[in-house]
Amino acid sequence: MSKLMSVVFALLAGGSTALEAFINGELGKNTTPMITTFISLVIGAIFFLMSILLIGDFNDLLSLKDISPKLLLGGIFGGCIIYFTVKAIPNLGVSNTLTLIVVSQILVGFLIDALFTSQIQMHLYKYIGVILLVIGTFFIVN
Repeated sequence: MSKLMSVVFALLAGGSTALEAFINGELGKNTTPMITTFISLVIGAIFFLMSILLIGDFNDLLSLKDISPKLLLGGIFGGCIIYFTVKAIPNLGVSNTLTLIVVSQILVGFLIDALFTSQIQMHLYKYIGVILLVIGTFFIVN
């Protein structure tokens, strides 16, 4: 996949995150955060199951037995994202919630790269960027 397509997919993920947060926040006004999370995950699972069946990747789905169970924890983290977002939006609003989510994603990603990824160079500029990111977040949220 080209770098341009990767950038497009990353931008689509960001837009999807904002739309999902807004829609789930609205859904959360009509039910509890736990029920909202459940509905969101079930609808997402149905959507992707239909996509898998249409595309023809069903055999790949059946090969899950070869996957380490610890790699399935991503589904739990995905549910936590929805739940914590629905809990935060009523008090912080969508933009402040998403700002804090994006900043925490960047900080945790930075930490993962620093600790576990040998091919990523950690330059002084990245550390300065983290400091400026935290300062900027303070100004946006306050």
